[in-house]
Amino acid sequence: MAAKRASVTLFYDVVSPWSHFALAILQRYKKAWNLDLVLKPMYLGGVMVASGNKPPITVKNKGIWMNQHDMPLTAKYLQIPYGFPDNFPINTIHIMRLLRVVEDEKPSALSALTEIFYAEMWGPQSKGATASSKPENFRSLIPTSLLSDTELKKFVELSQTNENKDRVKAEAAKLVEEGAFGFPWMVVQNEKGETAKFFGADRFELMAFQLGKKWNGPFPLEGAKL
Repeated sequence: MAAKRASVTLFYDVVSPWSHFALAILQRYKKAWNLDLVLKPMYLGGVMVASGNKPPITVKNKGIWMNQHDMPLTAKYLQIPYGFPDNFPINTIHIMRLLRVVEDEKPSALSALTEIFYAEMWGPQSKGATASSKPENFRSLIPTSLLSDTELKKFVELSQTNENKDRVKAEAAKLVEEGAFGFPWMVVQNEKGETAKFFGADRFELMAFQLGKKWNGPFPLEGAKL
């Protein structure tokens, strides 16, 4: 039997910094691990509600430790530009509804759009994160070379339909039924066709083991830099 191509399906919401970190690592290892990376934008709020999970910031000391210590240190270790957004947590429902439409209507733009919104949310200049979550500000963030005026108008309108709203909610509930409780949630398939599910941005050693690949830290090649 011919070997299957390894793949990682990443379920994410741009409100999740750990999903941002996970995506950056997967992008770096995509070639080294010879895998297909599938992006699945999904509203984290829907997953949290359906699973009964609660944000870490609901525990005061946990939120302080994570936001002031763990995330900045992780970003420094991974060498990912980072800044804490204003007015966190931010409701990203409009962004995630838009990305869900783009996934179907123009999948070639999904990765770049995701990176744009992550940079607005979690980049060093992320003080405008709240504004970036509002549909009326999307045009100022998204270059016309990526989505034309016509495309953006169409996709925003589609994102606000009841059909899309119901789809986003239903897909979150279905993912919870499949075991998810937070993001990043990753479904990994190795070349033997065996699958495993991973949560968090600190499971790459185990993921490498599942894939039969080598983990070299934040960069595929030791000593490499962005």
